[in-house]
Amino acid sequence: MIDLKVTANIEGLEKLIARFPEASVAARREKISEAALLLERAIKQATPEGAGPIHLRDTIFQQVRQSGVSVWGIVGTPAVYGEPVEMGTRPHFPPVAPIRFWVEKKLGYSGKEAQSVAFLIARAISRRGTKPQRMFHRGFEENEARVMAILASIPEAIIRRVQA
Repeated sequence: MIDLKVTANIEGLEKLIARFPEASVAARREKISEAALLLERAIKQATPEGAGPIHLRDTIFQQVRQSGVSVWGIVGTPAVYGEPVEMGTRPHFPPVAPIRFWVEKKLGYSGKEAQSVAFLIARAISRRGTKPQRMFHRGFEENEARVMAILASIPEAIIRRVQA
């Protein structure tokens, strides 16, 4: 599992949370959701498209969670191959069947020809491994300033809710 934590030290936030707990939870859920949606979109755009029927990018999701007054966001994938695609792999001999499916869909080969090409690709992976795609890292790095700006706007969102 890829674990990326973003912490923002926002001046005055603790006092606002203590004074206006309900408004602060609602405002933090709103802003963390906004930031997580931004990251989800960026990560999906940076994710390579497979051969389907379910693509890795289709499994990427965002979620906002809460426990008491603590609120946090998650952007991730339940797909077991998400981390190897993100981080790359060492040399290993992968299963040929999924590669064959990819060869058929993406390269247009079929039958024995598809099996041969898939085996050659698997053999190359067994020698070189796979390159990291870094879609989660790039998605965050390219949007870090926007995410931090969204999080920095939480106190203002709390005040707007209290004044409404």
